Amino acid sequence: MSKTSYFLLALMAIALIYMGAVRLQEWRTAKQEMQEIADRNDGNPFTFQQVPVSLAAPEVELMQNPVKYQRPFPEVYLEDAPLTAQQQVEQAQETIVSIVEDFKDEPAIIEFNQDLQEASQGEVKDLADLSTQNLQQILQKNPEINRVVEKHMKDVDFAKILGEIFENPQFQQSVKELQGESASTQKQSAQ
Repeated sequence: MSKTSYFLLALMAIALIYMGAVRLQEWRTAKQEMQEIADRNDGNPFTFQQVPVSLAAPEVELMQNPVKYQRPFPEVYLEDAPLTAQQQVEQAQETIVSIVEDFKDEPAIIEFNQDLQEASQGEVKDLADLSTQNLQQILQKNPEINRVVEKHMKDVDFAKILGEIFENPQFQQSVKELQGESASTQKQSAQ
């Protein structure tokens, strides 16, 4: 045999030994994995991921006695009694005074109120008095009030504030209430 043949035989022997070692290593790892799985299960077929599984039925819980149906109490909403005509008038006057009072610190309103008091000799103190009292009677007694209103309406700030007051829906409703009341009292006095 030649040297080449010995070399090839040695190479084949090394390859066989290497392949045997790889197979032995695969067998060992497979056996080790099987042992780990068996250790995890602890040999108990009723465990899953190291948590024991119980196949026992849960204890029977006692049921409560049936409860009879009771109708709910009807909801009752209490309302205030409707306002009398006098209370409606008072409420309308209070609303107007409250709305006008929100603007009492405005310089244009302060100046208007001063001119208004001078023109009416103190009978009308502010814009709220014009709105809550009978305007026609006040204007008949004090025609100078028209000039005061015309003078101040030329002031942009006063006109803007007056627009805000008159656009308020509560103010409008209150004025209607008062004018309706004053119109009905005028009709009654005329009869």
